[in-house]
Amino acid sequence: MKAVILFLVMLVIWYFAGMFHQIPMMVLSVCLFLVPLTMCCLAIYQHHHLKITLPKPKDIAFKKIEKEVTVLAENSSRLPVNRYRLKLQLKYTTDKHPVRKKFSGCAGGRSMNEENLSYFYLQAPYCGIIEWQIKKATVYDPLSIFFSVRKMSEKGQLIVFPVEKPMQIEMPLSGRYDNLPVAETHSSKPGDDHSEVRQIREYQPGDLSRHIHRNYSARTDTLWVKEFSKENDYIFDLLLDTTDTNIGTDEWDAFYEIIFSVMLALLKKDIYINVHWYDKQRNAVRSYRVDHETEAAEMLAQLYLADKACTPEVLYASLDPQQEGLMIINTHLEWYFSGQPVYAFHKETVEQELSSMTFCL
Repeated sequence: MKAVILFLVMLVIWYFAGMFHQIPMMVLSVCLFLVPLTMCCLAIYQHHHLKITLPKPKDIAFKKIEKEVTVLAENSSRLPVNRYRLKLQLKYTTDKHPVRKKFSGCAGGRSMNEENLSYFYLQAPYCGIIEWQIKKATVYDPLSIFFSVRKMSEKGQLIVFPVEKPMQIEMPLSGRYDNLPVAETHSSKPGDDHSEVRQIREYQPGDLSRHIHRNYSARTDTLWVKEFSKENDYIFDLLLDTTDTNIGTDEWDAFYEIIFSVMLALLKKDIYINVHWYDKQRNAVRSYRVDHETEAAEMLAQLYLADKACTPEVLYASLDPQQEGLMIINTHLEWYFSGQPVYAFHKETVEQELSSMTFCL
């Protein structure tokens, strides 16, 4: 619009200069004709000296929480870039339909300071990996009338994690899990020995049966449990059944939500998890030991990146679905434990179910 107005003003001045033979108006009209040429050349010059990069090609975000993404504009010209615009394409790796986003920024001189940083904001609706690419950069002249366009291929990834849910898992009082493997820890520091009892307290729902102080409980006719300086507790196997990968981004999102919530809930019970899933690139079932929240997040990030398509014969070749203590979560959002169904989630209400329900193993 600015260019059209400038062009009309030039025509009017040129017309009156010719009609009245006014030399000052003729000089003004010639100068106005030089302005577009100068601004156009300046936009091209600045574009060739502007380099757009992502300081963090890989970054993390949390689902439905606004994320600030930084873009760095390195300006090697002697003139500041008043305005540039980027066209980005964002796409989940599980979705074929990209989302396009535009934002504007500016760049100062040669010095690397905050003037060369621009920001845009986005909210990730699903868990998973968002791949983004800067498709096109447009640099405007100082008057924002003319511009220069250049295609780009700068790429980056945003790893989106679920937000922790207050999931409740109850363990039965019976000694159902006493035959399962126990996590071993080795340390020479005082207080890291499982044999050192820190205190005795009354039993609470969810406490492990093997920690019950039987003699004291028998004398007081009340259940008491032993708290150790460092717990060495059970190891559960969690098998991720991805034999059906023909699902949408919302189903994958619910699948990741369930896995992450189950792992964190078990870790709070001092239960370690060996997570197993098929990796097509390795043509084998991968295993990952999770004994801390950071490892749960790392495991989920590796799961995002893996090609998980497989057949039941390949997946269950090394693990029996009926194995005692084996948990299975499949892409149909069904949760099994020791061959028995625990719960079937619904993709529309999975977050509410994880936050409000209590699950008994």
